[in-house]
Amino acid sequence: MALHPAFVAYLDELNAVVAKNRAAGLQPTVAGAREALASLNKFAAPAEPIASVFDTQIFYQSESGEVEVPLRVYVPRPDETSDVILFVHGGGHMAGDIDVYDFSARRTAAATGMVVVSVDYRRSPETAFPGGLVDTYEVLNRLDEVLVDVAHSTQVHAVADSGGGAKLASIAMRVAEGPWVSPIKRQVLLYPSLDYTLSGATVRELARGYFLETDRVEWYFDNYLPAGTDRRAVSPLYGPISADHPETLVIAAEYDPLRSEAESYVARLVAAGVRAKLINVPAMIHAYLFFESLVPDEVARTYEVIAEFLTTGDANWD
Repeated sequence: MALHPAFVAYLDELNAVVAKNRAAGLQPTVAGAREALASLNKFAAPAEPIASVFDTQIFYQSESGEVEVPLRVYVPRPDETSDVILFVHGGGHMAGDIDVYDFSARRTAAATGMVVVSVDYRRSPETAFPGGLVDTYEVLNRLDEVLVDVAHSTQVHAVADSGGGAKLASIAMRVAEGPWVSPIKRQVLLYPSLDYTLSGATVRELARGYFLETDRVEWYFDNYLPAGTDRRAVSPLYGPISADHPETLVIAAEYDPLRSEAESYVARLVAAGVRAKLINVPAMIHAYLFFESLVPDEVARTYEVIAEFLTTGDANWD
């Protein structure tokens, strides 16, 4: 399907700026990446009202000392016991935080009626791999501690986009390798990053001009992965798959350079006997959930699909 007309207009303007910056020899910066992602909030719909929202944190001991991981908890139905969703934001492991992704965590809580715990993991380059991944895992296994005063069931699910999807898939990979355990029953990965080698066909076919560009992804990875890292070995796309892998829904976007790795990942899960499904959303770009004012129908349908899958274990786009 052709690119959505709203994105044609948006990308025409964006790509002109990108081309000008390239011609001037401007290089990306950490601050610029964070500001650019945060600026996408201008396209979001008004914040979804949630009955109870509060900030908290966990602490844990790492090899380098005590680590604090800030959290934001969304409780849409305080008088009811509901399942719990671990929400892990994206941003190339460098940008994004619980404020930038507040709109999406709220929409997830409202759509599902479940308690949502949003994780403000440490980001690169200040904290390289696997710091933010370990932060996320520590939160996952301390949810009862975080929710001590919140009515919740023992059932845990997860939702993540882009680099956050990489973290969820990496947790599942480490569970399969043996040292980690996870309570996640069902997870939704939105246009996830799964291949640190960037070997997928669409990484080349859609390398420029579609919002997320391959050279920017390479830059993110260079800042996230320490020099000498075996990028294939740490890529969820190529990792082991355990028999108790979470039921997984992957939502990809047609005009996303990461689309082919999402397709390959789901194919591997299905071949291994995991309950997994891929939905390719036509005419969309990477991170399209930020752009609700441009593509409201597609964004609304995505949250409906997320809720359907986490509630029933199945979902269809049509």
